[in-house]
Amino acid sequence: MKTFNITLLAALISSPLAAEGIDKTWEVGVFGDYIKSDTGKENKMDWQQIEAGKGLGIDLQKIINEQWNARIELAKTRYDINNGNDTDYGTRFGLDAIYKIEDTGIYAFAGVKRFNNVKSYNAVNIGLGYNVDINDCFSLYSEAVVYRDVDYGFTDQGFKIGVKYVFGDVKKSPVVKKAVSQEVAAIPVVAAVILADTDNDGINDKQDNCKNTPANVKVDSSGCPLFLDTAVDVDLNVAFENNSSQIKAETMNDIQRLADFMKEYKNTSVVIEGHSSAAGSAKYNLALSQKRADAVKSLLINKFDIEESRLSAKGFGETQLISKGNTAADHELNRRVIAKIEATVKKMMIKS
Repeated sequence: MKTFNITLLAALISSPLAAEGIDKTWEVGVFGDYIKSDTGKENKMDWQQIEAGKGLGIDLQKIINEQWNARIELAKTRYDINNGNDTDYGTRFGLDAIYKIEDTGIYAFAGVKRFNNVKSYNAVNIGLGYNVDINDCFSLYSEAVVYRDVDYGFTDQGFKIGVKYVFGDVKKSPVVKKAVSQEVAAIPVVAAVILADTDNDGINDKQDNCKNTPANVKVDSSGCPLFLDTAVDVDLNVAFENNSSQIKAETMNDIQRLADFMKEYKNTSVVIEGHSSAAGSAKYNLALSQKRADAVKSLLINKFDIEESRLSAKGFGETQLISKGNTAADHELNRRVIAKIEATVKKMMIKS
């Protein structure tokens, strides 16, 4: 039987390697907290004028899923009483339901508590917390909470900061060995690996960093469009009457095109050049050419809302004649305002 060399891509899986991790099930936390008693208690003798307290505690959380935990808590607190002249020790225990906001470390919780200090009473509580992972096992957390005494109608406030340790079963996840190449007998083999390419750009979705690329656009090995730097430009050439800086109505469309270009390409700026014919004195022609350039600049600012900082105007007089004859036609060609503006833009490369 004829043999040939093939590469086994997906069919051979043997003796998978094991990657160990923790299947997080429980969290135990140790914390310090601060309890601020309701100001109404501070003024009542039957509450021994109880004030703030500082304490230590422990809590145990059952991780139910990615959004929910259940917690049991026990704490011991030392309170200031009798206007701070004495102390009293109390305990607190109870249950909380915890809702975790995905990918933020922020969570909200609500529960019930039993307080035993100067008096014993039941309370409901609600609060917010924030958790920061140190590594796979340890994290820091802080909480702010409000306790509502359902027996006497007082409201206490609390703040907590602590450290948690997570534990659970050690899990092993299989890792497939690398594909190997070997000589095998020619037998019927059917192996198909279907790799989705949602945007039809030739790169499978798993490797595609740019989703929804148009199908007619060239892409790189990561599925992102390839770009070409393309130059775009617009020219302005406005003619003037003899000895005039008045803009003709028929040239307004040319100035509009320049304004539209500058609005589309907002990082561009332009020098507006004014020129005159050789008729008259050089000094007068220089001033006249400056007026012509200023007139176009003013129109761009006041009519088309182009920022003044992007425009400059300069008169060249008769120093840059494009026709050196002395006929009326020559003079008309030289009486002008010109501007040229260019921009470079990136355009997607289209498949041929």
